Amino acid sequence: MSDRATTLAPPEQGQVWSLFTDGVSSSEGSGVGLRLVNPEGHEFTYAIKLDFKSTKNEAEYEAFLEGLRIAKKLGVKHLEARVDSMLIAGQINGAYEAKNDIMASYLTQAKDLIRQFSSFNIIHIKRNENKSADALSKLASTNFEHFAKDIRVEVLDHPFVPQSQVLVIQTGVESWMSPIKAYLSSGALPAAKAETRKIKHKTLIYQLNDGVLYRRSFLGPLLRCVDAEDANYLIREIHEGICGLHAGPRMTVAKIMNAGYYWPGMHLDAVQ
Repeated sequence: MSDRATTLAPPEQGQVWSLFTDGVSSSEGSGVGLRLVNPEGHEFTYAIKLDFKSTKNEAEYEAFLEGLRIAKKLGVKHLEARVDSMLIAGQINGAYEAKNDIMASYLTQAKDLIRQFSSFNIIHIKRNENKSADALSKLASTNFEHFAKDIRVEVLDHPFVPQSQVLVIQTGVESWMSPIKAYLSSGALPAAKAETRKIKHKTLIYQLNDGVLYRRSFLGPLLRCVDAEDANYLIREIHEGICGLHAGPRMTVAKIMNAGYYWPGMHLDAVQ
């Protein structure tokens, strides 16, 4: 569930493909969208309708597994997957356990496919960084008769594993990170001088990579900054959810930081 990449072997220079996946489930149907980008920047786009009922997270996993399958079929050896599902990224990276039988089945199949690549990385991204795959998944879930000819449309008539309900999280837009990101990306500052000084001081320990804010840690890896909704999700899951730690606030915060995440007031939020 973090930006830490799961790597099987060092990739060769200029040989890494990028995979973007997204799944959607609605009253009208379910679908997945895929983007495979080769090292030269050429894209292969897929809209796939799921001809069976699925939850949001099941559709996300179907998209991820189908993306791995197609990449392997195309002969890809070095793959970097960028997913906006925190659950999938966390389970693949080992930050989350897949205690649910259905999620465990999905995870097993995913790892079997991953082992077939020479190298593999997975990175959790925000939804606004995955707009193309998101649009394809929404189109596939409704009506895909009028897609452009260069979009490959397929239909999956059954899921990779039996179906079950799983937890899904939503990501907010504005947060405590917004003024810091605005300053680091464009130099924008608030009008008040006191606030300006605070922002400039804060940014000394932060850095922005590809639109994602990170906090530098002492002698440790960069910590990905999260908003209030993701923070609440992390606390609940690590304390009593799929991670099942059931520890006190201090241990919960330590576990969250070990997984590669940060936000201000972590200890207070964990206590509450």
